[in-house]
Amino acid sequence: MLIHVASETGPQLERKHKRFLASVAILAVSLLASAPEAWAQLPDLIDNSVTRRVEESIAGQVARKIEQTVETSVQGAVDSAISNSVTKALGDTIDQVIGELRGVPREVTVEDNWRAVDHEWIALVPPGQLAALQNANIRIVESTPLQASGLMLVRVIVSDQDDNPGRAQQLLRGLGATAADRNHIYGVQTRLAPEEPDPSPVPQPASAKQRPRVGLIDTALNRKHPALKSASIVEKDFVDGKDARPTAHGTSIASLLIGAEKGHEGLLRNGQLIAASVFYQAESGATGATTSALVASLDWMAAQKVQIVNMSLAGPPNEVLGMMISRFSGQGMLVVAAVGNDGPASRPLYPAAFEPVVAVTAVDRKSQIYRWANQGPQVDVAAWGVASVVASDKGGYGEESGTSFAAPVVSAALAQLVADGTRTTSAAMASLMSSAEDLGAKGRDDVYGYGMVKAASARQ
Repeated sequence: MLIHVASETGPQLERKHKRFLASVAILAVSLLASAPEAWAQLPDLIDNSVTRRVEESIAGQVARKIEQTVETSVQGAVDSAISNSVTKALGDTIDQVIGELRGVPREVTVEDNWRAVDHEWIALVPPGQLAALQNANIRIVESTPLQASGLMLVRVIVSDQDDNPGRAQQLLRGLGATAADRNHIYGVQTRLAPEEPDPSPVPQPASAKQRPRVGLIDTALNRKHPALKSASIVEKDFVDGKDARPTAHGTSIASLLIGAEKGHEGLLRNGQLIAASVFYQAESGATGATTSALVASLDWMAAQKVQIVNMSLAGPPNEVLGMMISRFSGQGMLVVAAVGNDGPASRPLYPAAFEPVVAVTAVDRKSQIYRWANQGPQVDVAAWGVASVVASDKGGYGEESGTSFAAPVVSAALAQLVADGTRTTSAAMASLMSSAEDLGAKGRDDVYGYGMVKAASARQ
């Protein structure tokens, strides 16, 4: 069956809507008239409802605001932390890359507060074992053949996991290294001289009858200084990279040894200096000498047949450096080193504390011990080293104090003793100690060693 529904027009709908509203109004009035209590409660109901909704609305807005604030704060802190970490990591990476490109050592503090090149280790490797290192998962920075020792000096970078003495040394020895250690960094041993100069005379130079040779492992030299301009010097650089080469300390020590300016002659006025430049100077002004530079320079000294080598520098014990000194000591080389200026209670410093090395402390012209000198069983002899008049890197002369300036006095005396070829280095050292002036406690002691060594000219 088909049902037809008639559609209503607009006016008809409007009339029905009005009648419906009127009916609702009448019903509401009737209900309220019959229930006055409800009418009376209506405002309270309205007020409570409105108040509740307002409170709920405010609470919701406050909660959302707190949530947004916390979220913004946390997100900001996280973003800042991430940004700082990324910036630092990026900066460190850029510095490291630039440093590697320039060859600048990235210095860090390692075990026992020693200085070293970051993550870098060195090893002495027989040439036949080099392939094992090359085939291992180790980054080789450089491998250098050592002419006198016949070994390879290898510099490697190890991982964070292997960057400790136990693991790295075991790893490198397992690959054929005869000795391995960190690439430690060493410093010069000098302090400012006292304000009042010592009026006592400086040691007198040796005569010109012989031509002694002495090695110097130190900073580069200012060859234009009048003290060194006409001196006989053979010099070689062992510093990696493009950092500046400081010249102040080496120039001062060289002037004590072979100074040739009238009135400021060195202890070996007619001698020859074989000088190795091993110190770098970073942009920060910090200076240092890496163990790898010291080892390479010692090998060069041995190849040049230098018998007496002065090292006025100090730092940590290092297995590779110690092995090289022992090797060359057995071949007739004598290394003379400053005991250091860290004070009487300081730990031993190296290379002075290595057994074959002649360890020198400093005294003033009154034979009083230099107050900053290291003391201990490693001390062999003493020499003048307070208020020493030395060449200044910037021209002229000045006074310097420290065990650095005592060591050349002993080196010069030993060089003079072996110059004519009639004494071995062992015989020269025995002669030096037997003739030293006993100071302090009778016999050898930890302050003066076997006593004070006289100047080179007094040994003839």
